[in-house]
Amino acid sequence: MPNKTSDRVAFSPGEFAALFGKSQTWGYRQIYAGKVKAVTEYGRTLIPALEVERILGGAKEYTMRRPKAAAKKVDPWKRYIEARRTKTRDSAGRQQQRREPNLGSPAKGKGRNAALSRLTSKPAP
Repeated sequence: MPNKTSDRVAFSPGEFAALFGKSQTWGYRQIYAGKVKAVTEYGRTLIPALEVERILGGAKEYTMRRPKAAAKKVDPWKRYIEARRTKTRDSAGRQQQRREPNLGSPAKGKGRNAALSRLTSKPAP
């Protein structure tokens, strides 16, 4: 049985993309990127069948190996800021976990809201 690409002389970008299981947009992107040569004479964009053969002829065999993930670059400034958010130093220069500010001891039975209201309330004139 003859090969489908050998029966045709040229393909539209949509037909070309369908050969590779992609969308028509992908076909046009290949043309615009210069990866595929196209003929645009006579009012239609066509990709010669020789281009399909060239692409398939240059394809490498799939080896089922995953490339190693590139090491994620961490911006030193972001690392410094993150460290400052989570840790603080005591008077001797040792790192300690950051604690919430001391709002004073709240009145008995009134809880933290009483202490917060004391800090945010305006003094009477």
